[in-house]
Amino acid sequence: MVTITITGGPSVQVPWQQGMNGQTAIEAAYNALSPQKSFTYVLQYYGSQLGYLVEMINGTYDSFLSTYAPYFFWDFIVNGTASNTGIDNTTINDGDIITFTYTTYNAISHADTTLATKFAAKSATISN
Repeated sequence: MVTITITGGPSVQVPWQQGMNGQTAIEAAYNALSPQKSFTYVLQYYGSQLGYLVEMINGTYDSFLSTYAPYFFWDFIVNGTASNTGIDNTTINDGDIITFTYTTYNAISHADTTLATKFAAKSATISN
């Protein structure tokens, strides 16, 4: 089994499957919770190196980048550690605990993480 928890939202266990990645896990969580209509999400593709990242869960989107801070992003955490790859590039093992948490972005503490890459990509899009 794999446990998927949304900070401030639902938690569900889904069956683990050989070759499961974060994307198939979140899809399984969606399917398990769809009768209650208590879980929605949106993904965005950030290129082949990073892959897909979560942009929205249950109507809460990453914050819009503007001249105002702080910025908030969905962080993808596996077994207590923020993933350095997108959900489609992260292999999930039986017994893993996946957490999606709405996190305040901090350039120092998030250096060399997917959130830093995501922030840079969003910033470049806004400034172009």
